[in-house]
Formats: sequence, C-alpha cells, structure tokens
Amino acid sequence: MSPRHLWVQLLSFIFLSGATLLLLFIILAGIKESNPLNRIFYFQADTSGIGDAPPTSRWTLWNVCGVSSNGHNTACRPNHPAYAFQPDINFGSRSGVPATILNHHSTYFYLSRFSFAFFLIATIFTGIAWLSGLVSPFFWVAAAVTAGLVLAALFFQIIAASLATALYVKARNAFHSEGRAASLGVKLFAFAWTTVALLILCSIGYILAYRIARASIRAAGAVPLEEEKRRGRFFRRRRRYPPQGESGTHVLEPQAPPEQSSF
Repeated sequence: MSPRHLWVQLLSFIFLSGATLLLLFIILAGIKESNPLNRIFYFQADTSGIGDAPPTSRWTLWNVCGVSSNGHNTACRPNHPAYAFQPDINFGSRSGVPATILNHHSTYFYLSRFSFAFFLIATIFTGIAWLSGLVSPFFWVAAAVTAGLVLAALFFQIIAASLATALYVKARNAFHSEGRAASLGVKLFAFAWTTVALLILCSIGYILAYRIARASIRAAGAVPLEEEKRRGRFFRRRRRYPPQGESGTHVLEPQAPPEQSSF
C-alpha cells in the first residue's frame, strides 16, 4: 500500500472512532446516574405542578430525570428502551401539560420512538464499520466495505438527528406557549450533529482510500486493466461456435460412387 493510502486510512479511522464514541454517549445517556452520562439529555422543561413531576425534568433516551443542585440528572425513573415523550403519561396527569402536546399526542410518541430506533441502528452500523476499519489498511477491499457501512450509518444518523431535533423543538415551543421554561440538551444535539459531520468526512476518506489502493495495485500489475474492466460490466452471454464435427454443425463426408451393374 502507498503511504498516501495509509495516511488517508488513518485519518478516516480517527473520524470513525470519534463518531463511534459520540454515538455511545448518545445511546447510553441517562442509563446511569454517573458522570459523564448524567450530564447528557434530550430536553429540559419546567414541569412544576404536572402530576408527580419534579420542578424541572429532563428527558433522555431511556427515562425522565430530575435535576440535582449541581446541574446533573438525578432521581431518574426506571429505564425503558425508546422512552416515549408523553408528559401526561410520564407524570400521570394531564393537568399543566401544554395543550399542543396533548392535541398531537401520537406525533410526539412516534417521533421519540423512531429517533431512538434510528440512533441505535446508526450505532450498530458504526460499530461494525469500526471493526472493519481495523483491517482495512491491510486489505484494499475492506476499505470499500467500510465505506459502505459508514454510508449506511450516516443515512440512519441523519434521520435520527432530524427526528429528535424536530421533536424537541416542537416540545420547546409548546412549553414556551404555556409560559414555561424549556430548552434543548445542548450536549446531546451537539454530539448528534457532530457525528453526522464526522461520518461524512469518514465516508469520503474511505472512498478515497479505496480508489487510491485500487489504483496503486493496478499500477503494480496485480489487477490487469482489461480484467478490471470486465469485472465492472454486466455478464453477457456469448454465442459459442463448436468446432467442426461436433453437434451444431453439419459436415459433409465424401461418399463412394455407386457400383455399376454387370447387366
């Protein structure tokens, strides 16, 4: 492999490692009340007077929590995968919940559920891509596989970040319309969109690494140009003409002249 190929691979792997780490922070945020996971959340709002809610609540992917005196998540509810944003159900009362949220209950429910699912799928693809990226410097085909996995992760990550952003911007506006304070979780959304940027750079890097490696191998003669062109074409059936004498051809053989009669 050429030095340029290895440098591109190394830089791409650094971007991929950063995206993997940020996605792990997003997925694990709120699952435990330990640092730094207790600093990350989706959404914070004034929920005083809503059922059994604390004065200020924070929603994560797994639960809803209160806020401690030092600004960390505390007194979190039991963990549930794809925890739905439903303040009336989360706190057991419709009183005090913004009317916009109650009137579009299913919209908030499905946006929160699907955002969790797409974040999880993006994390799985990114993790597999990270494993593939470990061996890609040694096998040029692995760079193409890694690029494909990263592009799949990027697709799901863009959807997840977009759904989460739309959901909690709507929720923030709904709380503001009722005169309640509300804000997005800066860290989580910064992680989400930074991951999108890292995956874009990573996918470009692995595609370039694959092209550089293929060009260097072809220049060395390991993959002849004509053979590489044939690989890129659709297989086409060709007519085969069997040699003379085999089935499919008719060969005229000389015949003996007829015997003349003695009469």
